[in-house]
Amino acid sequence: MTLAAPASAVPPTPTAVTRPPATARARAATRPVVDPLLLVGGDQQHIVTRAQLRALGVPSGSIAHRLRPGGPWQRVLPRVICLQTGRLTPHQRLRAALAYAGPKGRPAPQAGEVLLTGVAVLADAGLPSAGHPADVTEVDVLIPGQRRVADRGFVRIHRATGAMPGGFERDDGLWSTSVARALADLAPRAGGQRRFRALCAEAVQRRHCELGELLDQLLARPDARELTGPARVVEELTAGVRSVVEGEARDAVRGAGLPEPLWNPVLFLDGRFLAVPDAYWPQACVALEIDSRAWHLSPADHERSLTRANRLTAAGLPVVRTTPVQLRRDPGPVLQEVAALLSAGPHGPHRRVSWRRAR
Repeated sequence: MTLAAPASAVPPTPTAVTRPPATARARAATRPVVDPLLLVGGDQQHIVTRAQLRALGVPSGSIAHRLRPGGPWQRVLPRVICLQTGRLTPHQRLRAALAYAGPKGRPAPQAGEVLLTGVAVLADAGLPSAGHPADVTEVDVLIPGQRRVADRGFVRIHRATGAMPGGFERDDGLWSTSVARALADLAPRAGGQRRFRALCAEAVQRRHCELGELLDQLLARPDARELTGPARVVEELTAGVRSVVEGEARDAVRGAGLPEPLWNPVLFLDGRFLAVPDAYWPQACVALEIDSRAWHLSPADHERSLTRANRLTAAGLPVVRTTPVQLRRDPGPVLQEVAALLSAGPHGPHRRVSWRRAR
């Protein structure tokens, strides 16, 4: 006869599974602790910070090993790593610059905390004088004024003198200043260059910023009065100049002692729109047209400029036509022709022509 074991000797029945199934344990054993390529590589174009990797659990030794000569990663800037080798793409360079300028020790800067500015912004906007985005060699970044970050490699640091301006998030996920602010940040380094005059004129002409917005940004700089280049640009834009060649024509007109014309005014004949010449002397009813394919937005715009000159001539206004090359090499004949017409004026439909200043 078999006796039942006493209740105290019966082993307790498990109330729950205390260990995962064998298949789950096998998957957990083979799963990597962290895979930066999957977690951040795709979203960030393989550009990460050391702090970001450490926050993801990647040991310092593993980072150093992968950054070794011939390793799978490369150091781009201090604290900034690319999780692949080879030449960086233009987008990776921009992202790396923002990562470098961000606060140290944090995985990534907050939205709008650091902003792209300068030529990179202007090239992305499509300004011809800024070049193609892929050709930008230096990346300008705007940071708060109290931050201590130095220029390094291809990164050029700009500090906000007051509060950081409101930026915007681009289609590629990077944060940027406005075109007007990008031009203002570029002024100390490029303000005296012909290229800067061209960039400002193109920004207004192509309507990437309002004239008033650009003037406000340029004049808001603490060093606005000390920078002769931006002051000259402000004067030209206020006068209505909308291209470098028009600025050079204005210099030539002033150098010859001729009266200051209106630049890019809107002309009306008997109250109806007539044309927008490059320059116009209302007291004599004389127009100046500068013919150049290079300084028009497209071949179609160039054709329209020719049609505009023909319309002025058909309305009875004398039109002096020149090219940028003539103005640079030998402006004398052109200026003499203008002077003669001014002396003999007013011409044609002088009393029937009204005008409005360029905006």
